[in-house]
Amino acid sequence: MVRLARRPMKGLLQLTRYREYVLFVCVTTLMGAKLGGGDFDLRLLIVLAANILVVGFAFMYNDVEDAPDDAMDEKKARRNPISAGMISPRMGKAACVAVSALLLGLYSLLGLLPFLLGAFCLALAFLYSWRVARLKSVPVADLISHSLSLAGLQFLAAYFAFDQGKPYSWLLFLSVVFISVYGELNNELRDIVVDQKAGIRHTADLIGMKWTKVLMVASIAGALAVLVYFLVAQVIPVWLFIVPAVLGPMLFAEQLWKLVRRESSVVDDREAFHEPALLVGVITILAWFIADKIPLG
Repeated sequence: MVRLARRPMKGLLQLTRYREYVLFVCVTTLMGAKLGGGDFDLRLLIVLAANILVVGFAFMYNDVEDAPDDAMDEKKARRNPISAGMISPRMGKAACVAVSALLLGLYSLLGLLPFLLGAFCLALAFLYSWRVARLKSVPVADLISHSLSLAGLQFLAAYFAFDQGKPYSWLLFLSVVFISVYGELNNELRDIVVDQKAGIRHTADLIGMKWTKVLMVASIAGALAVLVYFLVAQVIPVWLFIVPAVLGPMLFAEQLWKLVRRESSVVDDREAFHEPALLVGVITILAWFIADKIPLG
């Protein structure tokens, strides 16, 4: 009996795919909260939990809707617990409903604007995968819906949960959006063959692999340009970049060594840089929170 119950529980946990987004949500939420004048308190924990859950819903519902398509690819079939037969589609949908109710309840504790942003994010995440609308298969709309529902709106919800930042500092969410556009293009490029078999025609499929890579580089450049502007405008302290300057060489050591030996390239082996970059981001923002608590004498 216990063994029979263990399989669906493992399947539900696998459905959340939490390893793929928790670090990124921490970066967007902590950055939004910090620029909004937030602090380490219960409100920050609530918005962080709500943001993780709404992104979790997006990943869960995507697997529910994509289960028939994922079954056509051996690797994806194993990863998707519905395609793998670990849980039923009905159980997956029930889990999505439960998560959506919980996250809306959490957003409601933060005030009207964060609740509306959270509800809009939930709606976009639903429309992104729902087969009737399936924004993920509509060029350009796929980039907009992904970048808002999985990044930009989490930043804004965290910012307006406090709303005590400098004027227009919320506009840094554009940098987060650019990074998320890069992430969506990366996923589309990685899955382009399987998506074509499933009849999904997204932006990468429309413009081709070469221009997709160009757009990915442009997205990262756009994110850095916004970040530099906020640095020049003194919204972000200059000293903060000491943290990634120190951490970067250590966390990227393996990847940098392979680049030096020409065993890899930044474009083709880009995913190896993602997790170290997110770790640098989380530690850097935490350092900013902590430093502002240290009295200057």
